[in-house]
Amino acid sequence: MPFINLGAVRLHYLQIQPETQPKDPVTDVVFIHGLGANLGFWYFNIAPAIADIARVTLFDLRGHGRSSMPDSGYRLEDLASDLLGLLEYLEIDSPHLVGHSLGGAVMGKFAAMHPVEAASLMFVDTRLKLYQPTMTLADWPNWEAVGPLLNDLGIVLRPDQGEVSYQLLREVARLKCEDTDHGRDLMIKLADSILAGFAYTGPGGRRAAGQLLKLLETTSALLDLSKDDDITEAQLKKLKCPIGSVYGGASQTLATQQAMTKLWPQLRSWIVPNAGHFFPINQPHALTQALRYFLRCVTSEKETTM
Repeated sequence: MPFINLGAVRLHYLQIQPETQPKDPVTDVVFIHGLGANLGFWYFNIAPAIADIARVTLFDLRGHGRSSMPDSGYRLEDLASDLLGLLEYLEIDSPHLVGHSLGGAVMGKFAAMHPVEAASLMFVDTRLKLYQPTMTLADWPNWEAVGPLLNDLGIVLRPDQGEVSYQLLREVARLKCEDTDHGRDLMIKLADSILAGFAYTGPGGRRAAGQLLKLLETTSALLDLSKDDDITEAQLKKLKCPIGSVYGGASQTLATQQAMTKLWPQLRSWIVPNAGHFFPINQPHALTQALRYFLRCVTSEKETTM
């Protein structure tokens, strides 16, 4: 498995080459996963649907998957610098970046730091702290329906502790690690809900849950990720590349999506009905259809301007 060393961190990555080598320079699409996930988030359903039209690059953020877990260095600036190091190592110029959740925030920070590097940006259910400084239970549509489900599983989220997504990921991970029966119950009860992606399913679920708990409890990640990301609206307004967004209709990050539509009138945006924050897992076709259309539009626009 390929790795690169970037000073204090060792990153694990994977590339999927298009089956037919294009005559023109290859189109590069780089996917960035969110907190508690890894490159497998994209590998099974999303990446194969894009790999026929582009070279796909997946990687594990530091502290995730097979990448190393340093004690510190989890600010968005650090994660964006890791992304830059990966792109330089792989000699990827003008990538189309796709980021889910925390991965989208990393992508936003990268674009703010390097505004001419990306060919396009696709935000997938991303919260930007510029528009949502702290998420609470009040940000979650249909919370009255979700709350009882979590109560049945013994998961208590406290409005006065903020950052509901971090609370939920941590508590679901803890439940998965501590009790096998409750873990199975968790997967069954969340299977058809908008919270489906929060359950650590599959053969590696328990390992992933344990890794997230270790990350949040033994490193500076929770403290670093709770800080302001220092992305400004002025920086975002300077971005000239095409920008898209795909959000779940029942997501707790819709406030960011709504702010994006005002910030970028040219934004190409999709809302997936009856979908939660982790819709790429249980509705991958919704993302791949939007992404393929977006990439076709971006490519054709570039050709007409050349």
